[in-house]
Amino acid sequence: MTYPTQSVYAPPPVAPRKPTRFGALAWSAVILGIVGVVCSWVIFLNNLTAIAAFVGLVLGVIALFGTRKVLAAIGVVLCVAAIVFTVMAQQATAKELDNILNGTTNQGQVGVAGETPKQQAVTKPPTWGERYTWENGLSIEVAAPVACTPGQYAAPANIARAVKFKVTITNGTSTAFETALLTIGNDAQFNGQQAERVFDSNGCGSTFDTATVLPGKTYTYDVAYSVGKQPGEMQLVFEPSFKSDKAAFVGQA
Repeated sequence: MTYPTQSVYAPPPVAPRKPTRFGALAWSAVILGIVGVVCSWVIFLNNLTAIAAFVGLVLGVIALFGTRKVLAAIGVVLCVAAIVFTVMAQQATAKELDNILNGTTNQGQVGVAGETPKQQAVTKPPTWGERYTWENGLSIEVAAPVACTPGQYAAPANIARAVKFKVTITNGTSTAFETALLTIGNDAQFNGQQAERVFDSNGCGSTFDTATVLPGKTYTYDVAYSVGKQPGEMQLVFEPSFKSDKAAFVGQA
């Protein structure tokens, strides 16, 4: 007796999976782009992440010719954004650093000593007998120079002529001011050349010393400089802090 043979079901053949081209490059571009965007505002570190973002950009462009085009495009966009953000952050940092180191000059208020300062921006540098006021209320006055005779042991040696200035600091702020913060004498010029400060135990010496000026109080000191034999233009620059603008007094001496 013959039995019918049972048919065996054979599943249809599975089509082989299409290989992914440049998928790893696309993922690398996305990861590097994310790292670059996150770290783009971290000073110093963003230099390295910007390089990584540039590498990711190259990988992402290559991956655009593969099978993960959308992922590659996202990586390219992220890497470009990381580079742009890094450039913006570094420019802002450089500008802020430049303001700290160099500052601006004569952006405060100028008025006659003892009077209310003008409320408009300074159009010309203040001169002797005028008051310069910073935004925080701190002000400084420089009286007209007077001639003084250095002693035998005065420094520097061979002084052709010396002039003395009386400087008055008025603390119009709400906190105490330390005169040590005032960079006095670091920028004194006579006829376009540096003017050396005179140190003398006699009447031509400087009396500037570190002091604490309380709110509403004043502090006065004298400072002398060695200048040329003939009268000329003198410039004295004051800067109470690294972030404040500079007060440049200019006049004849």
